[in-house]
Amino acid sequence: MIAIFAQMSVIIIVSAIISVCYVALIGSFWRGFCKVKNQPRQVSTPICISVVLPFHNEADNIGNCIKSLLNQQFNNHYEIIAVDDNSTDNSVEILSKYTDDNQHLHIIKSSLSGKKNAIIAGLQTAKYNYVVTVDADCFYPPQWLQCMADEFADCWLLCAPVKIANTKKWFNWFQYIDFASLVGSGIGAAGCGKPIMCNGANIMFNKQIVTQIDNPFNTNELSGDDVFLLHSIKRINRQKIRFTCNHNTIAETLSADGFRAFIRQRIRWGSKTPAYTDADSLATAFIVACTSVATIGTLPLLPLSVLPFAIVYTSKTIIDILILNTICKEFGNRRLLWQIPVFELITVSYTTIVIISTIFKSNKQWK
Repeated sequence: MIAIFAQMSVIIIVSAIISVCYVALIGSFWRGFCKVKNQPRQVSTPICISVVLPFHNEADNIGNCIKSLLNQQFNNHYEIIAVDDNSTDNSVEILSKYTDDNQHLHIIKSSLSGKKNAIIAGLQTAKYNYVVTVDADCFYPPQWLQCMADEFADCWLLCAPVKIANTKKWFNWFQYIDFASLVGSGIGAAGCGKPIMCNGANIMFNKQIVTQIDNPFNTNELSGDDVFLLHSIKRINRQKIRFTCNHNTIAETLSADGFRAFIRQRIRWGSKTPAYTDADSLATAFIVACTSVATIGTLPLLPLSVLPFAIVYTSKTIIDILILNTICKEFGNRRLLWQIPVFELITVSYTTIVIISTIFKSNKQWK
C-alpha cells in the first residue's frame, strides 16, 4: 500500500509539472495571438505577384479553387502557375478549360514528383519576385490577394490563416475547432517572437530571398514545405517573418472526409516532426506530446485516484477554451465551443496515435 501511494504521488507530481508547462505554453500563445490580432494593418507599395498552385489528383476541388483565384480583385498584375505533380485524374483537363479566357493562368508539369518539387518548378517559372503558394483544396475571398499584398510590407515571409469551411456535421465541427487551434497556435507563437509553423496554403514570400537559401523547403522530407521554409527564414532573420489575422486574408478549406482520412492527414503532417532542428518547434511538440500521453495514460488510474487525470485534463481544457474562444471569435464562428471538453478526449487520442505512427511508420505520399 505504501509503495502504491508513493508511486501515485510521483504520478501526481509529474502530471502537475506537465500541466504547468502546457498552461504556460498555451497561455503564451494566447497572448501572442492577441498581439498579432491587434497589430496595425500594413499597406505596402504596389507589387506584382506570382501565385503558385501545386496539385496532385485534385479533380474534385481544383475547379472551385481556380475560380476563386481568377476572381481576385487585385489592383496590379498577377499570374497563376498551376503545377501538375503527375496527376492521374482529370485535374489538368479541368484547369485547361480556363486557360483560353485567362492569359495569366499557366499550367506546367513538374519533372520530379512531390509537392515540394512542384513548388520549386513553379518558382522557376514565376516571372514576379513576390510569390504566394496556395493549395488546390482551398478557396479564397475576392479581396484576398490584394490584402496579402498590402500586408506584406517589409518582410520576407507573410503567413495568413486557413480555416475549415462551415459544415453541419458534428465530426467536421470537431475538425474546425482542432484546425483552428493549430492555426491559432502558429499565429500565437509568432506573436511571442517564436514562429514555429504556418500553412503553405496561404503564405507569401520574397522569391529572391528564398532562392538564395540552401534547400529552403527541405526536399529530403516528403511533407512540411511550409514549416521548413519558415524555419529556414527564421534561422536568418526571424524579424522578417510576419503573421496576419486580417479577415480578408483567410483562406477556407474542406474538412477531411471521415475519421480515417483525418488520421491519415494528421499522420502526414506529423511525419516531418523528427526532422525539425528548430528549438521552439521541438519544445512545443514535446510539451504537447507529453500532455496528450499523460491524459491518456492517467485514464487507467481512475479506479485508484482521479487526481492525476483531473489535473492534466482540467488544466488543458481550461487553457484551450481560453485561446480557442479568442481564435474562433476572430475567425467568425464560436459554435460548439461548449463541446471542447468532449473534443479534448478526441484530440489527445488522435495525437497519441500520430505520435506512435510517427515513431514506427513513414509516410510516402503527400496526398
